[in-house]
Amino acid sequence: MKKFFAVVLTIFCVVILFTGCSKESAYKPTEVENVSISISNVSSTGATVMIKDINKEPFVYGEWYKIEKEKDGEWYDVKTVISSYAFNDLGYLTDNNGEVKFTIDWEWLYGKLPSGNYRLLKEVASQYISIEFCVTATEQ
Repeated sequence: MKKFFAVVLTIFCVVILFTGCSKESAYKPTEVENVSISISNVSSTGATVMIKDINKEPFVYGEWYKIEKEKDGEWYDVKTVISSYAFNDLGYLTDNNGEVKFTIDWEWLYGKLPSGNYRLLKEVASQYISIEFCVTATEQ
């Protein structure tokens, strides 16, 4: 009986390992003129993202984001821990310095991210900008 449980547990762990990332990314980030993105305070459960927009008429930014994981030079969707979710449909404007800052806690949506290379995508005027970041064992 103990062997049976050990085999089931091993199969379960292998399935979890291989389903951590789902399909290949459908998002193609681009450069948006006069817009840049940076990330700081990265942990396995969140980060601070700042968008700098120096356009005369700055874009409006929403809460939506997506996280993808890099594997062998390709980007893959990180599987969410819940199947039904939504983001608030709010529009954030830049401040007087042309900046808008988001403190993102993604644990509710993705759980704790294991060590690896990731990118976070934000939508800007029907385009996507991205910022790469790394989660290390010490940040977990």
